[in-house]
Amino acid sequence: MNLNINQAQPINYTNKQFKSNKDEKFSLELTDKQISEDEDKKLYERYKNSISLSRGFSFEELKKSPRTFPPVTAPGAVRKAWREQCEKCAKCATEKEQVAMGSFALHCSEILESKKGTAEYVPNDLNGYLDFIGDMKDYLRLHCYNVPGQDNKIYEDYMNIANGFESELKKYQ
Repeated sequence: MNLNINQAQPINYTNKQFKSNKDEKFSLELTDKQISEDEDKKLYERYKNSISLSRGFSFEELKKSPRTFPPVTAPGAVRKAWREQCEKCAKCATEKEQVAMGSFALHCSEILESKKGTAEYVPNDLNGYLDFIGDMKDYLRLHCYNVPGQDNKIYEDYMNIANGFESELKKYQ
């Protein structure tokens, strides 16, 4: 039996094997971790530059606050999508639309807070927030559409915000 090993031509185990088994979820988690770190830095900068926030409570207390939307515990992509939508709103929206944006965020945080202690309390991934926005749209249809004595403009503003946020979130899928 002749067992010659040809060392002149070693077996080439290129990354083909690894590329075909690449775990996309790991890649997404890594990217989201980077986005989360960036969003944490931006949040800290806003905290440092805000007299009312920095004198009211510590940065750690701010991060634990349940009254923010999206919560600081939300995935980075969610926080980034919301921040970017808020920045767009601040640049080109009317004062009433900006107030509607803040009011919509308040409704979202109230609904998340009302679910506290339930299995569906706070979404912990991008798809969970997409589902939550779908739930918010259903909530708006039930509570803000064709309400006696109330203009449907509020409903339309809220739906525009929800649709815009949903579109931003879908960019990260």
